[in-house]
Amino acid sequence: MSLRTLMATHWFEPEGGAAGHPGIVARSLVARDHEVHVVTGFPTYPKGEIFDGYQNRFYQRESLGGMTVHRGAVYPSHDNRAVHRAANYLSFAAMGSLTAFRTPRDLDVGLVYLSPATAAIPALLVHATRHLPFVVYVQDLWPDSVTASGFLDGQRQGRVERALHRYCGAVYRRASHIAVSAPGMTRLLRERGVPPEKITVLPNWADEHHFGPRPRDPVLARALGLQAPTVLMYAGNFGELQDLDTVVEAARLIAHRTDILVALVGAGVTEPRLRSTVARHDLRNVRFVPPQPFEGIAGVLALADAQVVSLKDVPVLRSTLPSKLQANLASGQPIIGAVAGDSAAVIEDAKAGVTSPPGDALALARAMEWFADLPESEHDRLRFNARSAYDQRFSEKVIGDDLSALLHEAAGRRG
Repeated sequence: MSLRTLMATHWFEPEGGAAGHPGIVARSLVARDHEVHVVTGFPTYPKGEIFDGYQNRFYQRESLGGMTVHRGAVYPSHDNRAVHRAANYLSFAAMGSLTAFRTPRDLDVGLVYLSPATAAIPALLVHATRHLPFVVYVQDLWPDSVTASGFLDGQRQGRVERALHRYCGAVYRRASHIAVSAPGMTRLLRERGVPPEKITVLPNWADEHHFGPRPRDPVLARALGLQAPTVLMYAGNFGELQDLDTVVEAARLIAHRTDILVALVGAGVTEPRLRSTVARHDLRNVRFVPPQPFEGIAGVLALADAQVVSLKDVPVLRSTLPSKLQANLASGQPIIGAVAGDSAAVIEDAKAGVTSPPGDALALARAMEWFADLPESEHDRLRFNARSAYDQRFSEKVIGDDLSALLHEAAGRRG
């Protein structure tokens, strides 16, 4: 049965990287006969600038991939200043709420892509005025992710935490159901009073049109300077929570291994500091590669022998599965993870690589050397295990069907 679905999300196409996942979710719903109306802002991720081809106007409606996309103005920023980030989030909450009322009145159900938590405000208002039931798809737990980011000082942090706990509690109470993207979130939400029967674990899946095993392109490898017997790659956002300082320090500890090259692909707020460290120590085994076109990202990943996934050692990240984890598994890439909790469990259960404690540069350096010293037959086994784990646990077929079923169940409760 066709379902008319409102999707509220701060991020949306043509934004890429982690911000591209809401589009993947929306397209999977279209493929399952949902009529999807997306309420979002104008694209700014990751540079905090409005994309070419868009103007930051009051309202814009467009058709995109079988969806109707309703965009409202936002304060464009993605830097590390708390006031700017708050302005970005709250501007969408305000303008997205106005934009939501431009969607059809006879919608059946709502879906909130909860990252950041303010993305729920448009759905809350539609729920209050039109009695539209909604499902929350939790990507980041708030206020945990805010306090872990280090944006707030001690005095402000306490006030903000209390306010966000009250707000998130209201969102969870009003939601028909809560889907969480990592198993550890279930325990944390239950501790905050959410009934266990209201929670379902639905991990993210990768964009399967763009991520998958690819042959290594020697021409591209030469163009990007990624030519070494063993290439270990981090690809993604250079943020504080990714703790790439530990990755660079691990590279420094194995600088004598001229057969290992550590490639950092992407950009972000910590890039100047990372480049300064590399220059100060004259680390010739570290190569910075600027962000690459999303359409060719699978080919870039294929230039590596393994992917590095790194997260800062804070409690909330132990209950997180970063989107690059599924993308790497889908690409059949072995993983070296400087992670703990849910992320480490996925790598270890899949037998797709090796893990080390987050923040431990020496342990990560030893993991890098361990991988480089494996025979090629073991690399092949890890690649096979990675893709098999993705197909069995994280594919769109497995997760997309479950998400659609939750929305149908919630729509049946209307009234």
